[in-house]
Amino acid sequence: MTAKKLFTLIFSIFYFSVLLWSEVPEDYRFVKTWKLADKFGRVDSVRVDTAHLNFQDDNAIDKFSIANSYNGNLGSPIQSKIYFDRPEMSDFMFFNTYYPYITQIETSTFYNTKTPLSMIKYLSGGSNYRKEEEIGFMFTANANKRFNFGTTLDYISAKGEYSKQSAKRFAGSIFGSYDGKRYSAIGLLSTNNLRNYENGGITETDYLTNPAKTSVKPINIPVKMLDNVMSNYRHSQIYYNQQFSLGFERPAKGSKDTTKMEFIPVTRFAHSIRIDDMRKRYFENSVQTAYYDSTYLDLKQTNDTAALQKMTNRFSISLAEEFNKWMRFGLTAYVENDFEKYTFTPDTLLQHQTESNTRVGAILSKELGQKFTYMFLGEINLVGYKMGDFNLETQIGSSFRLLKDTISIRAKGFMRNSEPSFFLQNYQSNHFRWSNNFDKTFRTHIGGTFAIPTRSFSLDVNVENITNQIYFDTLALPSQFDGNIQIVSAQLKQDFRLGKFTLENNVVYQLSSNQDVIPLPMLTLYHNLYFHDKWFKVLSAQFGANVRYHTAYYAPAYMPATGQFYSQDEMKIGNYPVVNVYANFHLKRTRFFVEYYHVNQLFMKGVYYSMPYYPINPAMLKIGLTWNFYD
Repeated sequence: MTAKKLFTLIFSIFYFSVLLWSEVPEDYRFVKTWKLADKFGRVDSVRVDTAHLNFQDDNAIDKFSIANSYNGNLGSPIQSKIYFDRPEMSDFMFFNTYYPYITQIETSTFYNTKTPLSMIKYLSGGSNYRKEEEIGFMFTANANKRFNFGTTLDYISAKGEYSKQSAKRFAGSIFGSYDGKRYSAIGLLSTNNLRNYENGGITETDYLTNPAKTSVKPINIPVKMLDNVMSNYRHSQIYYNQQFSLGFERPAKGSKDTTKMEFIPVTRFAHSIRIDDMRKRYFENSVQTAYYDSTYLDLKQTNDTAALQKMTNRFSISLAEEFNKWMRFGLTAYVENDFEKYTFTPDTLLQHQTESNTRVGAILSKELGQKFTYMFLGEINLVGYKMGDFNLETQIGSSFRLLKDTISIRAKGFMRNSEPSFFLQNYQSNHFRWSNNFDKTFRTHIGGTFAIPTRSFSLDVNVENITNQIYFDTLALPSQFDGNIQIVSAQLKQDFRLGKFTLENNVVYQLSSNQDVIPLPMLTLYHNLYFHDKWFKVLSAQFGANVRYHTAYYAPAYMPATGQFYSQDEMKIGNYPVVNVYANFHLKRTRFFVEYYHVNQLFMKGVYYSMPYYPINPAMLKIGLTWNFYD
């Protein structure tokens, strides 16, 4: 983008933001937002996505974690380098590497608004004809004060700076909620379609370090795969949670109107149904025998597919915490059933296998108030191929005032025994085949957070012990380590402010007792220094630079045929900072930014791999815009 085009864009944003802004009263623009806090339909309030600061990081990669392994392109498979930022292992192993891009119930936001709310987002970056672009849209409105509905759309098109790495992603959802006196419900229908081309990484590191080769444009750097190779992941979901409460009415507390009543729930009956349809396809236009060590079928093309259809029904009954005024606690008992259908294509013929699991559980909790809260959960699988799996989990928290500061203390822990997923035990494709009899994985975890929000300080410490860990070894095959592995992590966040300047700091220390099985960088850093001020009483302006860095380690490599990250011991990745400079603005209902990503690549030499043979993007200009409409 030329300087003239950039100036025209920024000027247009200023002009139309002022022109279209209508002074809607603050009370009329009321918006309440929340997400589901757990699988039982309980909610947790979140802020409306209108933050004035750090809009330049509003993308799937930077929001996921401060350090990631990925193919270098937006929309490509990804794994966090921070162990405790990784999602729980899914029954469908192919899901995990696409997790940050998936619209599902855990990541969806629900609304209650007095006036219709629309949001439009546009992000763009990269050189001409190789741009990565994202367009997002959200609309929500209330039919009445209790019933809300809405829709989201999100599209990514990222051709990528390197050859044969383009990615596309489409995600959409329809959502709704009803908050009645006795009956309440939340529903979501979502679809996700991700497609990324695989290039196997670049052929030589010299193209990043050797002065004789660094002048070669990224698009002309040779890659390891020579023909159209594509991975496609699809994920559709239907979710519906409904609750019915029995209780009584009493005069509303704090109201001077003695005729105003409030409903006090005593017992809640709940049911939720969740249906997931997950499909993974790996396609080679011509079989890549030179890239893979093994090929099983004499075919002109590779077309590996795997799928999981899963339906979960959950029934629960709860004693409401609001009812018991002498001893505040809530008590929930539940029964849950999974029905799973696995599909894959060995020797070009579809095979199916169905499984079912039934578990029971109970929760004792106290959520009201801040001085002391707790939650104790216990569940066990009684029937099915996961029989004997159990989960014991606890969370304890407290918040209190100390002089002028607020102190927050949170402790958590769990003990889990888990059956390996079906595809870790059995899988057949053109390049990989295995039949395993892995034991259950046993995990214990203890962690806690000490935070002083008024001082922008938090310290999060976690310790986890894993027995019978399953991982992908140096041959990219699933393997089980029959000993114990300990993971220790400490994450420190501290912001310093001096006048209109702020320095944000996020430091993560990690220690893995077995780097061959769970490799982790010992130290990961994120620092963000910026100047922030409000101009003309309406324009929020932020100018700054941030840096990401982690120490060198044998980072996992990536296997295109299975979409998995696997151990390697030939190349260390790290000891290279990534510096970005940016300008970020917020005017009324409009946010926009200009960022020069990886600016240090212009004057600094180094191996800027995200993982072995997959470099991150070179220095490039990025822009972004969001626009909110309250009418």
